Amino acid sequence: MDRSVVAVVVTYNRLAILRKVIAALMTQSFPLREVIVVDNKSTDQTSRFLEEQAQGETLYPLRVIDMGSNQGGAGGFARGVEEAYSQGADLIWLMDDDCVPEPDALERLVSGFDDLKESLAGSQDKTSAPEPGFVCSNVRWKDGSACEMNIPKASTFWSRHYQPQRPYVGVASCSFVSVLVNARVIPLVGLPIREFFIWYEDVEFTSRVAKRWPGFLILDSLVVHEIPQNQGVHYRDVNAQNVWKYQYGIRNQASVFASGPFGIIQAARLIAQQVGQMSAGKVPLRLQARVVWAGLSGIAFHYRYKIRYPAPRGG
Repeated sequence: MDRSVVAVVVTYNRLAILRKVIAALMTQSFPLREVIVVDNKSTDQTSRFLEEQAQGETLYPLRVIDMGSNQGGAGGFARGVEEAYSQGADLIWLMDDDCVPEPDALERLVSGFDDLKESLAGSQDKTSAPEPGFVCSNVRWKDGSACEMNIPKASTFWSRHYQPQRPYVGVASCSFVSVLVNARVIPLVGLPIREFFIWYEDVEFTSRVAKRWPGFLILDSLVVHEIPQNQGVHYRDVNAQNVWKYQYGIRNQASVFASGPFGIIQAARLIAQQVGQMSAGKVPLRLQARVVWAGLSGIAFHYRYKIRYPAPRGG
């Protein structure tokens, strides 16, 4: 069956690597209906490059959404998902602007999605979801090792269906570094939370999806995340230049925790854990205070946003 697959890339001032990402998308072995690039008002030459690409001859159509201001990855992905859904996409392929997919990365994602959908449909377990909510790629670093920042959270859902010959692993959440989202789940769970700006919007969104329809890691779908260093997010690494990112991260995560059962306790535990990491890393107290305050503000932050849903589409 033919499927309409739309890729969504969110970018901000990363022209050098964005060129590689666009080139990799234009050589995918599985056809893309369209590539949507959401530009968060880049201040380099990104807009000129994208304009040239959109007007030139490319294997797959490229369309640019100018956000008008920098609304962060969260705002960009919320807008991109909404646009792809409204245009009738069946599957929405999300990625950052430093994610370079192998030529068959999408083909293997779609193949895995189809295989898993068939398996779920044939399951004797009547509590199973009708089809996958998302499938994500195996993210590697530049040297081929696993990218520490993008290791998804494993799920036990698929353990009763697991077969060694199938390169699939159930996951409870993943990053927005190559995830193929089933558009049919969007009206059920809504869009990414744009108020998060950056950090944790991907985990929150894919967790929300996986609670309705399961998520899976497709091990043979490979992408390279071209970040400078292969390391995860550790609060011991907070410094004066990056503290603002950690402030967003802990605020957003604490807000999600605070909205659940025993929320304040869970949020407080999160803050305490990160204080322990920062203390072990000898992070200056003034920076620790900024992170702690951001975490505390997150306890009330979940009252300041709401999950938005796309307008219904026909068909």
